[in-house]
Amino acid sequence: MDGFQSSRTTIRKRSRINATRPHTIKPENPAESGDAPLMGKCAREVLILVESEGAVFDTLALRHEQAYLPAFVECFSWGVHPLLCGHLWRSLALTSRLRGQDPLLILLSALRLLNRHSPSIRRAAVIKALDSFLATTARDPMQLAAAHEGSPERLILSWISTSEKLIASIGCAKSFPQAAGFLRMVKEVAPKAEILAYSSFPESVALNQWEVADMGDCFLRIAGAERGDFPEYVRMALRNGYDQESLLIIGTTYSAWLAAQTAGARLYPIIPFKEEESWEFLADEYFPAFLEGQAVFVDRDERDFVRMMFDDLDSGFRKPGPWKETPAQE
Repeated sequence: MDGFQSSRTTIRKRSRINATRPHTIKPENPAESGDAPLMGKCAREVLILVESEGAVFDTLALRHEQAYLPAFVECFSWGVHPLLCGHLWRSLALTSRLRGQDPLLILLSALRLLNRHSPSIRRAAVIKALDSFLATTARDPMQLAAAHEGSPERLILSWISTSEKLIASIGCAKSFPQAAGFLRMVKEVAPKAEILAYSSFPESVALNQWEVADMGDCFLRIAGAERGDFPEYVRMALRNGYDQESLLIIGTTYSAWLAAQTAGARLYPIIPFKEEESWEFLADEYFPAFLEGQAVFVDRDERDFVRMMFDDLDSGFRKPGPWKETPAQE
Protein backbone atom coordinates (compact mmCIF):
# COMPACT_ATOMS: atom_id res chain seq x y z
CA MET A 1 0.00 0.00 0.00
CA ASP A 2 1.54 3.24 -1.13
CA GLY A 3 0.81 6.18 1.10
CA PHE A 4 -2.92 5.35 1.32
CA GLN A 5 -3.62 7.34 -1.82
CA SER A 6 -7.28 8.23 -2.09
CA SER A 7 -7.17 8.34 -5.87
CA ARG A 8 -5.00 6.37 -8.29
CA THR A 9 -4.72 6.07 -12.02
CA THR A 10 -6.61 2.95 -13.04
CA ILE A 11 -4.71 0.42 -15.13
CA ARG A 12 -6.36 -1.97 -17.52
CA LYS A 13 -7.63 -5.39 -16.46
CA ARG A 14 -5.02 -8.13 -16.48
CA SER A 15 -5.42 -11.84 -16.85
CA ARG A 16 -4.08 -14.22 -14.23
CA ILE A 17 -0.39 -14.94 -14.43
CA ASN A 18 0.50 -18.43 -15.63
CA ALA A 19 3.68 -20.40 -15.82
CA THR A 20 3.64 -20.93 -19.58
CA ARG A 21 3.23 -17.35 -20.76
CA PRO A 22 5.17 -14.53 -19.10
CA HIS A 23 2.81 -11.77 -18.04
CA THR A 24 3.97 -8.33 -19.16
CA ILE A 25 2.53 -4.87 -18.89
CA LYS A 26 3.46 -2.29 -21.51
CA PRO A 27 2.87 1.22 -20.24
CA GLU A 28 2.21 3.91 -22.78
CA ASN A 29 5.02 5.93 -21.25
CA PRO A 30 7.43 3.85 -19.12
CA ALA A 31 9.24 6.96 -18.02
CA GLU A 32 6.20 7.93 -15.97
CA SER A 33 6.55 4.87 -13.75
CA GLY A 34 8.01 5.55 -10.32
CA ASP A 35 9.74 2.17 -10.04
CA ALA A 36 12.08 0.22 -12.27
CA PRO A 37 10.71 -3.09 -13.65
CA LEU A 38 11.81 -6.05 -11.54
CA MET A 39 11.34 -8.87 -14.05
CA GLY A 40 14.76 -8.24 -15.57
CA LYS A 41 16.61 -8.00 -12.28
CA CYS A 42 18.39 -10.74 -10.42
CA ALA A 43 15.61 -12.91 -9.01
CA ARG A 44 17.10 -12.77 -5.53
CA GLU A 45 16.26 -9.08 -5.46
CA VAL A 46 12.53 -9.89 -5.37
CA LEU A 47 11.59 -10.66 -1.79
CA ILE A 48 8.12 -11.29 -0.39
CA LEU A 49 7.58 -11.12 3.38
CA VAL A 50 4.22 -12.55 4.34
CA GLU A 51 2.49 -12.38 7.72
CA SER A 52 1.29 -15.77 8.88
CA GLU A 53 -1.49 -15.08 11.41
CA GLY A 54 -4.57 -13.42 9.95
CA ALA A 55 -3.19 -13.18 6.42
CA VAL A 56 -2.33 -16.77 5.47
CA PHE A 57 -4.15 -18.54 8.32
CA ASP A 58 -7.47 -17.61 9.91
CA THR A 59 -5.81 -17.77 13.32
CA LEU A 60 -6.87 -14.40 14.67
CA ALA A 61 -10.59 -14.82 14.04
CA LEU A 62 -10.56 -18.41 15.32
CA ARG A 63 -8.79 -17.66 18.60
CA HIS A 64 -10.63 -14.48 19.40
CA GLU A 65 -14.09 -15.76 18.48
CA GLN A 66 -13.74 -19.09 20.28
CA ALA A 67 -11.41 -18.27 23.17
CA TYR A 68 -10.56 -14.69 24.11
CA LEU A 69 -14.02 -13.26 23.42
CA PRO A 70 -16.00 -15.87 25.41
CA ALA A 71 -13.51 -15.59 28.28
CA PHE A 72 -13.91 -11.80 28.28
CA VAL A 73 -17.71 -12.06 28.43
CA GLU A 74 -17.54 -14.67 31.19
CA CYS A 75 -15.02 -12.83 33.36
CA PHE A 76 -15.75 -9.14 32.89
CA SER A 77 -19.25 -8.39 31.54
CA TRP A 78 -20.64 -7.68 35.04
CA GLY A 79 -24.13 -6.56 34.13
CA VAL A 80 -23.35 -5.38 30.60
CA HIS A 81 -25.18 -7.27 27.85
CA PRO A 82 -23.02 -10.19 26.62
CA LEU A 83 -23.72 -9.37 22.97
CA LEU A 84 -22.36 -5.86 23.43
CA CYS A 85 -19.30 -7.18 25.24
CA GLY A 86 -18.70 -9.58 22.39
CA HIS A 87 -19.17 -6.84 19.80
CA LEU A 88 -16.68 -4.65 21.64
CA TRP A 89 -14.05 -7.39 21.79
CA ARG A 90 -14.58 -8.43 18.17
CA SER A 91 -14.19 -4.88 16.93
CA LEU A 92 -11.01 -4.24 18.88
CA ALA A 93 -9.37 -7.61 18.18
CA LEU A 94 -10.24 -8.05 14.52
CA THR A 95 -11.03 -4.69 12.90
CA SER A 96 -8.91 -2.09 14.71
CA ARG A 97 -5.20 -1.33 14.84
CA LEU A 98 -5.05 -3.71 17.82
CA ARG A 99 -5.53 -6.61 15.39
CA GLY A 100 -2.72 -9.07 15.96
CA GLN A 101 -1.54 -7.41 19.17
CA ASP A 102 -0.97 -9.09 22.54
CA PRO A 103 -4.40 -10.24 23.83
CA LEU A 104 -3.60 -8.62 27.20
CA LEU A 105 -3.32 -5.24 25.46
CA ILE A 106 -6.67 -5.86 23.80
CA LEU A 107 -8.10 -6.80 27.20
CA LEU A 108 -6.87 -3.53 28.70
CA SER A 109 -8.43 -1.46 25.90
CA ALA A 110 -11.69 -3.42 26.10
CA LEU A 111 -11.96 -2.89 29.84
CA ARG A 112 -11.27 0.83 29.50
CA LEU A 113 -13.91 1.28 26.81
CA LEU A 114 -16.38 -0.85 28.72
CA ASN A 115 -15.81 1.18 31.86
CA ARG A 116 -16.25 4.43 29.95
CA HIS A 117 -19.75 3.40 28.89
CA SER A 118 -20.66 1.45 32.02
CA PRO A 119 -18.58 2.72 34.98
CA SER A 120 -17.65 0.17 37.62
CA ILE A 121 -15.37 0.50 40.63
CA ARG A 122 -14.55 -3.19 40.40
CA ARG A 123 -13.64 -2.95 36.73
CA ALA A 124 -11.54 0.14 37.39
CA ALA A 125 -9.50 -1.85 39.92
CA VAL A 126 -8.87 -4.55 37.33
CA ILE A 127 -7.75 -1.91 34.82
CA LYS A 128 -5.25 -0.53 37.33
CA ALA A 129 -3.90 -4.00 38.15
CA LEU A 130 -3.60 -4.97 34.47
CA ASP A 131 -1.88 -1.71 33.61
CA SER A 132 0.70 -2.39 36.32
CA PHE A 133 1.18 -5.98 35.17
CA LEU A 134 1.79 -4.93 31.56
CA ALA A 135 4.36 -2.40 32.73
CA THR A 136 6.55 -5.17 34.15
CA THR A 137 9.24 -6.72 31.96
CA ALA A 138 8.72 -10.36 32.98
CA ARG A 139 4.90 -10.53 32.86
CA ASP A 140 4.96 -13.72 34.88
CA PRO A 141 1.43 -15.02 35.63
CA MET A 142 2.76 -16.26 38.96
CA GLN A 143 2.80 -12.61 40.04
CA LEU A 144 -0.97 -12.61 39.57
CA ALA A 145 -1.38 -15.96 41.34
CA ALA A 146 0.30 -14.57 44.45
CA ALA A 147 -2.61 -12.19 45.06
CA HIS A 148 -5.55 -13.19 47.26
CA GLU A 149 -8.68 -14.88 45.90
CA GLY A 150 -11.15 -12.44 44.35
CA SER A 151 -8.52 -9.73 43.84
CA PRO A 152 -8.21 -7.89 40.50
CA GLU A 153 -5.00 -9.84 39.81
CA ARG A 154 -6.76 -13.18 40.27
CA LEU A 155 -9.58 -12.06 37.97
CA ILE A 156 -7.03 -11.31 35.26
CA LEU A 157 -5.42 -14.71 35.86
CA SER A 158 -8.84 -16.34 35.57
CA TRP A 159 -9.31 -14.74 32.13
CA ILE A 160 -5.86 -15.96 31.04
CA SER A 161 -6.56 -19.50 32.25
CA THR A 162 -10.01 -19.64 30.67
CA SER A 163 -8.63 -18.38 27.35
CA GLU A 164 -5.80 -20.92 27.34
CA LYS A 165 -8.17 -23.81 28.04
CA LEU A 166 -10.42 -22.75 25.17
CA ILE A 167 -7.47 -22.33 22.80
CA ALA A 168 -6.26 -25.84 23.64
CA SER A 169 -9.61 -27.24 22.54
CA ILE A 170 -9.98 -25.55 19.14
CA GLY A 171 -7.01 -26.96 17.24
CA CYS A 172 -5.19 -25.43 14.28
CA ALA A 173 -6.61 -22.68 12.13
CA LYS A 174 -7.25 -23.31 8.44
CA SER A 175 -5.36 -21.46 5.74
CA PHE A 176 -7.04 -19.29 3.15
CA PRO A 177 -7.04 -21.33 -0.09
CA GLN A 178 -6.22 -18.33 -2.26
CA ALA A 179 -3.15 -17.64 -0.11
CA ALA A 180 -1.65 -21.05 -0.82
CA GLY A 181 -2.51 -20.63 -4.49
CA PHE A 182 -0.71 -17.31 -4.72
CA LEU A 183 2.42 -18.48 -2.89
CA ARG A 184 2.75 -21.49 -5.19
CA MET A 185 2.08 -19.33 -8.25
CA VAL A 186 5.01 -17.09 -7.29
CA LYS A 187 7.30 -20.09 -7.46
CA GLU A 188 6.09 -20.80 -10.99
CA VAL A 189 6.38 -17.32 -12.47
CA ALA A 190 9.46 -16.23 -10.51
CA PRO A 191 11.25 -19.45 -9.47
CA LYS A 192 14.16 -17.66 -7.80
CA ALA A 193 12.09 -15.11 -5.90
CA GLU A 194 12.30 -15.59 -2.15
CA ILE A 195 9.32 -15.86 0.19
CA LEU A 196 9.88 -15.38 3.91
CA ALA A 197 7.12 -15.94 6.47
CA TYR A 198 6.76 -14.15 9.78
CA SER A 199 4.71 -15.48 12.69
CA SER A 200 3.87 -14.02 16.08
CA PHE A 201 3.93 -17.60 17.42
CA PRO A 202 7.09 -19.40 18.55
CA GLU A 203 8.95 -20.61 15.48
CA SER A 204 8.33 -24.32 16.12
CA VAL A 205 4.58 -23.74 16.49
CA ALA A 206 4.46 -21.61 13.35
CA LEU A 207 6.40 -24.17 11.30
CA ASN A 208 4.08 -26.94 12.45
CA GLN A 209 1.05 -24.87 11.43
CA TRP A 210 2.36 -24.44 7.88
CA GLU A 211 3.31 -28.10 7.59
CA VAL A 212 -0.03 -29.35 8.89
CA ALA A 213 -1.67 -27.23 6.19
CA ASP A 214 0.62 -28.89 3.60
CA MET A 215 2.25 -25.53 2.90
CA GLY A 216 5.76 -26.28 4.07
CA ASP A 217 7.00 -25.80 0.50
CA CYS A 218 5.52 -22.30 0.16
CA PHE A 219 8.36 -20.36 1.78
CA LEU A 220 12.12 -20.31 2.04
CA ARG A 221 12.38 -19.45 5.75
CA ILE A 222 10.03 -18.75 8.62
CA ALA A 223 10.69 -16.56 11.65
CA GLY A 224 8.85 -16.75 14.94
CA ALA A 225 8.32 -14.36 17.81
CA GLU A 226 11.72 -15.17 19.31
CA ARG A 227 13.37 -13.32 16.40
CA GLY A 228 11.73 -10.01 17.27
CA ASP A 229 8.67 -8.22 15.97
CA PHE A 230 7.64 -7.87 12.32
CA PRO A 231 9.25 -4.43 11.78
CA GLU A 232 12.58 -5.75 13.09
CA TYR A 233 12.33 -8.77 10.77
CA VAL A 234 11.84 -6.45 7.80
CA ARG A 235 14.82 -4.32 8.81
CA MET A 236 16.89 -7.50 9.00
CA ALA A 237 15.91 -8.35 5.41
CA LEU A 238 17.04 -4.93 4.22
CA ARG A 239 20.35 -5.33 6.04
CA ASN A 240 20.88 -8.58 4.14
CA GLY A 241 21.04 -6.83 0.80
CA TYR A 242 17.47 -6.37 -0.41
CA ASP A 243 16.38 -2.94 -1.57
CA GLN A 244 13.09 -1.23 -0.82
CA GLU A 245 11.71 -1.35 -4.37
CA SER A 246 12.15 -5.13 -4.56
CA LEU A 247 10.49 -5.84 -1.20
CA LEU A 248 6.78 -6.59 -0.92
CA ILE A 249 5.15 -7.04 2.49
CA ILE A 250 1.86 -8.92 2.67
CA GLY A 251 0.05 -8.52 5.97
CA THR A 252 -3.12 -7.73 7.84
CA THR A 253 -2.08 -6.01 11.08
CA TYR A 254 -0.72 -2.73 12.38
CA SER A 255 2.64 -4.47 12.81
CA ALA A 256 2.74 -5.19 9.08
CA TRP A 257 1.80 -1.60 8.28
CA LEU A 258 4.45 -0.29 10.68
CA ALA A 259 7.04 -2.64 9.20
CA ALA A 260 6.38 -1.27 5.72
CA GLN A 261 6.40 2.33 6.91
CA THR A 262 9.66 2.07 8.84
CA ALA A 263 11.40 0.24 5.97
CA GLY A 264 9.95 2.40 3.18
CA ALA A 265 8.67 -0.79 1.52
CA ARG A 266 5.40 -1.57 -0.20
CA LEU A 267 2.57 -3.12 1.79
CA TYR A 268 -0.22 -5.16 0.25
CA PRO A 269 -2.89 -5.40 2.97
CA ILE A 270 -5.01 -8.52 3.39
CA ILE A 271 -8.27 -6.92 4.50
CA PRO A 272 -10.12 -8.64 7.39
CA PHE A 273 -13.21 -10.60 6.32
CA LYS A 274 -12.17 -10.06 2.67
CA GLU A 275 -9.16 -12.34 2.76
CA GLU A 276 -9.94 -14.51 -0.26
CA GLU A 277 -10.85 -11.47 -2.33
CA SER A 278 -7.61 -9.79 -1.26
CA TRP A 279 -5.44 -12.74 -2.28
CA GLU A 280 -7.22 -13.08 -5.61
CA PHE A 281 -6.69 -9.41 -6.43
CA LEU A 282 -3.03 -9.75 -5.45
CA ALA A 283 -2.56 -12.60 -7.93
CA ASP A 284 -4.57 -11.08 -10.78
CA GLU A 285 -3.72 -7.38 -10.50
CA TYR A 286 -1.23 -6.21 -7.92
CA PHE A 287 1.62 -8.71 -8.19
CA PRO A 288 1.97 -8.44 -11.99
CA ALA A 289 2.08 -4.65 -11.58
CA PHE A 290 4.63 -4.97 -8.77
CA LEU A 291 6.93 -7.01 -10.99
CA GLU A 292 6.74 -4.30 -13.64
CA GLY A 293 7.32 -1.48 -11.15
CA GLN A 294 3.76 -0.17 -11.59
CA ALA A 295 2.16 -1.15 -8.28
CA VAL A 296 1.52 2.50 -7.49
CA PHE A 297 -0.93 2.70 -10.39
CA VAL A 298 -3.12 -0.23 -9.34
CA ASP A 299 -6.61 0.91 -8.40
CA ARG A 300 -7.76 -0.86 -5.24
CA ASP A 301 -10.19 0.20 -2.53
CA GLU A 302 -8.21 0.08 0.72
CA ARG A 303 -10.45 2.34 2.78
CA ASP A 304 -11.39 -0.43 5.22
CA PHE A 305 -7.73 -1.04 6.03
CA VAL A 306 -7.02 2.68 6.34
CA ARG A 307 -9.91 3.06 8.81
CA MET A 308 -8.59 0.10 10.77
CA MET A 309 -5.18 1.75 11.09
CA PHE A 310 -6.30 5.29 11.93
CA ASP A 311 -9.80 5.35 13.43
CA ASP A 312 -10.14 5.90 17.16
CA LEU A 313 -10.54 2.66 19.05
CA ASP A 314 -13.90 3.77 20.41
CA SER A 315 -15.24 4.95 17.04
CA GLY A 316 -17.91 2.25 17.04
CA PHE A 317 -19.04 2.85 20.64
CA ARG A 318 -19.62 6.58 20.93
CA LYS A 319 -23.38 6.49 20.64
CA PRO A 320 -25.28 5.64 23.83
CA GLY A 321 -26.98 2.29 23.81
CA PRO A 322 -28.58 -0.32 26.06
CA TRP A 323 -25.31 -1.30 27.71
CA LYS A 324 -26.88 -2.60 30.89
CA GLU A 325 -28.34 -6.08 30.89
CA THR A 326 -29.15 -6.15 34.61
CA PRO A 327 -28.40 -3.75 37.45
CA ALA A 328 -24.77 -4.13 38.41
CA GLN A 329 -24.16 -5.54 41.87
CA GLU A 330 -20.95 -3.80 42.82
